[in-house]
Formats: sequence, C-alpha cells, structure tokens
Amino acid sequence: MVKSSLLFLSLLYFQIICLGQNPKTIDCSSKQVQDSLVEHYIDNGAGKFGYNHPKWHVYLDSLISICPNIARAYQQKALPYIKSGDYGSAFPLEDKAVQYDPERWLSYRAFLKCIFSKDYKGAIIDFDQAQKIAPNNFEMDHSYSFYKGLCYLELKNLKKAERNLLDDIQIQTKGDTAKNVHYNTLLYCGIVYYEMKQYKKAEAYLKKCLSQFSQLPDANFYLAMTFKATGKEYKSRLEITKKMLEEGYKQNEDNEIYSNYPHQITLYEVIQELEKAK
Repeated sequence: MVKSSLLFLSLLYFQIICLGQNPKTIDCSSKQVQDSLVEHYIDNGAGKFGYNHPKWHVYLDSLISICPNIARAYQQKALPYIKSGDYGSAFPLEDKAVQYDPERWLSYRAFLKCIFSKDYKGAIIDFDQAQKIAPNNFEMDHSYSFYKGLCYLELKNLKKAERNLLDDIQIQTKGDTAKNVHYNTLLYCGIVYYEMKQYKKAEAYLKKCLSQFSQLPDANFYLAMTFKATGKEYKSRLEITKKMLEEGYKQNEDNEIYSNYPHQITLYEVIQELEKAK
C-alpha cells in the first residue's frame, strides 16, 4: 500500500511540477525529459536513502513506470542485488541497462561478470564488444584489457592473460616507460608469470609492485611462492603476508568488500603455507 501510494504521488508530482502534462504525452526519447526524471527520482530521490532502504526500489519503480527506457534506472535498481550477491535478480536488470544504453553499461556489466559473478567467458564477450564501441577505454579505474587478463588467468589461458595485461600496461603508459603502472596490473603480471613458471619475470613484476605498495598481501604471497619455487628463503615473506592481512591490507579496489578479486589470497592459505614451511 505504501509503495503504490508513493508511486501514485511520484507520478502526480512529475505530471504537475516537472512537465505539466499527461504521462501519456511524455516524450521518453527526449534527453531533457530523461535527465529531469533521473534528477528527481534517482539523484534527489533514491539517492537520499541509500540502496538498502525500501524507498530505493519505490523511487526506481516509479521512474521505470513513467519511462521504461532509461538505462540508469535499471542499473541502479540492480545495485542492492549485486551488493548482496543475488545475481539472479541483478543481471536481468543489468541486461535492460545494456539494452537501452550499451555505450555506457556494457563494460560495466562485463566488470560485474568478471569480479562478482565470475562468469569469465561472458565477461570477455562483453569486453570485446565494449572495445568495439570505445577502444582502450576504462571501467572502474582499469582498462578493459586488464579485466580480460584476469578472466583469461582464471580460465587458465595464460598466454592470452599475459597478452592482455601487457596491453593494459601499454594503454596506461602509452609507450612512456617512465610512467607508473597501476600496482595491481604489476601484481597480476607477476601472478601470470608465476603460473607460467617464468620465475624471473614473476619476481621482477612482483618486486616492482611492492615498490609501490609494500603492504600488498597478494604480492608478498606470490613473491614468497616464487622464492619457494626457485629454492630461496621464503618463510619470512609469508610472515609479512600474514601480518599485512591481519592488519587489514588488501588490493584497495572499491568493490573488494563485496567480492574477492581473481587469485586474491586468504589468511587461511597463508597459514597453510607457513605450516608447510616449518
């Protein structure tokens, strides 16, 4: 009852205050109309409550009922489902967002498939399509090639993982070797070379990563594993890893509180390796 009443009032508000017209005559193809709706129902509506509040869905349902072709409404409605791991409810909404605005939301859906739902093949398909729309573009602070590298790593196609991560480095530096590369790109390059048993390259990339972020547990762990594989002393590096995890250090990616990143290590794994090192 509360939801339907708020929906009616929202519709009435928009008719009288925003457009002064019957909802049947609203031009949902107009960017001006869409922007006004988004401002009212998302920026000044749902956004004031947060995605865990019941009114979040009420505002978004109201918006969709007025103009069902606004991509951001579906993306925002999917947000609480994504954060809670209810991907069955989230992705049909994400699909709608992509349907109405693929240029903006296709790469975002690819990111969600890579990091959240672990649909690595689906993520690669989406990123390939997104690259056709906007080559060398970024999503959530990383290039499409970065995420494709992670997907191929998880699919155990290490040559393609290597190629995409090196492409990511090229995109970041534009050929200028003096430019810094994101430490997580260096981390995953190190992991790929570790998995390929190219230990000299693995060590070089992991050390370069740690020169930027010495507390990064994953880089310390895979450097320890590289040392172990090459017969070097590695227990002290595992102890550093354990200490960093206990102090709360992570990859510093915005969404890792909701989902682990590929090959991201746990305290349990480190303790297991320390037991073996005794």
